[in-house]
Amino acid sequence: LTTPPYWAYLKIADGCSNCCSYCAIPGIRGPFRSRRMERIVEEAQELAASGVKELILVAQDTTRYGEDLYGALMLPELLTRLCQVEGIEWIRLLYCYPERITDALLETIAREPKVLHYLDIPLQHCDAQILRRMNRSGSRESLAALIAKIRAQIPDIVLRTTVMTGFPGEDEAAFTELAEFVKEQRFDRLGCFAYSQEEGTAAAAFPDQVDEEVKQHRAELILQDQYDIVEANNRARIGKTFRAVVEDYDAYTDSYTGRTWMDAPEIDGTVRFTCGYPLNDGDFVDVEIFDVSDYDLIGEVV
Repeated sequence: LTTPPYWAYLKIADGCSNCCSYCAIPGIRGPFRSRRMERIVEEAQELAASGVKELILVAQDTTRYGEDLYGALMLPELLTRLCQVEGIEWIRLLYCYPERITDALLETIAREPKVLHYLDIPLQHCDAQILRRMNRSGSRESLAALIAKIRAQIPDIVLRTTVMTGFPGEDEAAFTELAEFVKEQRFDRLGCFAYSQEEGTAAAAFPDQVDEEVKQHRAELILQDQYDIVEANNRARIGKTFRAVVEDYDAYTDSYTGRTWMDAPEIDGTVRFTCGYPLNDGDFVDVEIFDVSDYDLIGEVV
């Protein structure tokens, strides 16, 4: 493992068959191939036996799991079986494509206590024309309806997404639609990247490429808006208590750094907190939040 001993990525599939016009992965890694469920569960058991407490499920499209092997979307069944693995406390989902977020998946997330109420849904854009040029489906209206449905079924869900600015053909109107969508949906976590051409992809050859400075400026505007959203969301968490995992200790300040269940490692924020007794990395504690600092929470163990 290259991760700390208490959490690990668990790859459930390799390759990709989505063939987004900006992405070279299908040509590099081949079509989507699910791993057999029995082997995934065995690996989860091995990881748990070694001390892993948090599993982070990854694939190019986790929601497509099982379609090729079993003829159906089997992520809900896989989650149910992984929840039975003794020693695992948290199961986190990354890379969920919006068109394959089913009622069965939402019901499983809501039902299984080990599955965190956290969904990473890389939307990339919301303008219907841009999405079609990306070889993706959906529109601002359909994506807004999906997000509303998810939040209705799982009220405390934390949503992460990534969006892209400056995709070929993105004019001011399409960018404005994306910016309005981000402010309207108020994602808990959001990454924004300026489009870059990948050799051998269809989008790299599109004639209407956007100027580099324009792409970067648009990404900066999105991130500025998102900073305000994150700060407001975090301030709304002051006075509340959240489960967190310990990740580091600072002897100088006699305080700890960790992650709440709302934060994936390496990409999301942290929580800094004090505790009246010694803790070890990988311990789970309940932290009451009393302040915020940029993207991070500040609290104390209760």
